[in-house]
Amino acid sequence: MDDYLGYNKPEYRRTRRRAIFEGSFFNMAFLVTQGFIVTGLALEYGASEMLIAIIGVLPTLAQLVQLLAPFVMKFFKDRKKAMLFSALIGRIPLAFIPVTLALGIKSQSLLLILLSSVAFGNSLVGTFWASIMGDVIDPEKTGKYFGRRNLILSLGTMLITPLYSFILDRYTGSLGFVIVTSMASVFAVITIVLLKSYYAPPVKTFGQGRVFKEVFANLKFRQYLKFAVVWNFAITISGPFYAYHQLVNLEISYSYLSVMSIVASLASMMMYVVWGKISDQIGHQSVAEFGVLGATILALMWIFVTPQTAAILIPVDAVVTGVVWSAINLCVFTMMMGMIRGHSVESYVAVQAFLNGLGALAGSLLGGFVASYLKGKSMTILGVDFYGIQVIFLLGSFFRFMAFLLLKRVQTTKIKTVPQVFFNVMSTVGRRMATRPYEFPMLQLRPKKRRPEDEPLKLDLPASLEDTSDIEENTSEEPKDGADQEKRSDS
Repeated sequence: MDDYLGYNKPEYRRTRRRAIFEGSFFNMAFLVTQGFIVTGLALEYGASEMLIAIIGVLPTLAQLVQLLAPFVMKFFKDRKKAMLFSALIGRIPLAFIPVTLALGIKSQSLLLILLSSVAFGNSLVGTFWASIMGDVIDPEKTGKYFGRRNLILSLGTMLITPLYSFILDRYTGSLGFVIVTSMASVFAVITIVLLKSYYAPPVKTFGQGRVFKEVFANLKFRQYLKFAVVWNFAITISGPFYAYHQLVNLEISYSYLSVMSIVASLASMMMYVVWGKISDQIGHQSVAEFGVLGATILALMWIFVTPQTAAILIPVDAVVTGVVWSAINLCVFTMMMGMIRGHSVESYVAVQAFLNGLGALAGSLLGGFVASYLKGKSMTILGVDFYGIQVIFLLGSFFRFMAFLLLKRVQTTKIKTVPQVFFNVMSTVGRRMATRPYEFPMLQLRPKKRRPEDEPLKLDLPASLEDTSDIEENTSEEPKDGADQEKRSDS
């Protein structure tokens, strides 16, 4: 009976549902450790530009610790226990942030330690979580499931972001961050309870013990690793400084940034459903390539986001961000899951995350050095103010394009590309509109008076609409009519 039910087993369905709720609460908690909120929190602790760069990429940098996942798994001998242990490390320290702020302990070193613990612990959680979900989700419905899940996660983010921003604008200084981080701590505790209710099927595939040798022996996955390293290097060069540029140089309020975040979330919510369905049909890599190229163009656009153009370009950025990053967040992950299915998931995810962390470390260090050197520098060209920090956006867009070229070399199932799907749809719609007057062409081939032409009327129709069967019948009947006329005239 269990084999017949397959992925419809009650415990599998329950785990998939719990994963949606847990992800929603985790996003609401994790939101205070990223984006403009963590940048403002770092400024409240008096952090330097270099530390802001490191804090901004901690979630990616923390993937270095995932190399320990196979050893943690070996110690606990159970994925669920290992996941819960990692969750305690990654989510309980979040509660110490409001305590230190309330007591007036504002040390940037302390903030770095707390956020590092949060990032490292959650990174380990991700390894075991991906392993469990890979066993409870039908491979043919991966894109659809994660598209729906990410849609609900985006909804939670969209609802909590304006609330956080309102509190930070209403209660300036430490008090606002005390309230926000306290709320996030409650959400983090809820996620631990939900993780405890997961069902973890028995492990189907075990590692061979030699993690790197096992993973690097897979030539296709090795090509994916090249892309992943360069991609994480590229996004961490400039990633932390978009919020810094908006808060410091453009002097944009938290409330306005929250509105733009809502716009991006709405765009993501709509596109997650679309990408989920499309990726299962044309291949997850095709959608990932579209997203990476779009993110490259988006980074290049930020060179021109100045006080004079911000009112136009920042809303454009919010919409495009929702479209392209929903494709990236969904399909880069599902593409990897498809490549490692049937292998030791813990080993593959650990090596991939470790190399991602190395790329993120190199990118954050480079971005931090460049930002420290360009701090305070600005120039005015034709009445438009440019800041030195914007050079980082140009650097980041260059390496994002390099990552895009490497992604195209990865070998997974690609039936069509997203541009091909788009142009095919537009061509079909355009042809439908153009040929609508000819949906019933035979009506136009039967005039009231007989035409003198011997050949049937030629219409400029698409091949799919050409149907001359009636015409051939008419032409074949004409000689008979003519013969009858001759007989009547003779008579």
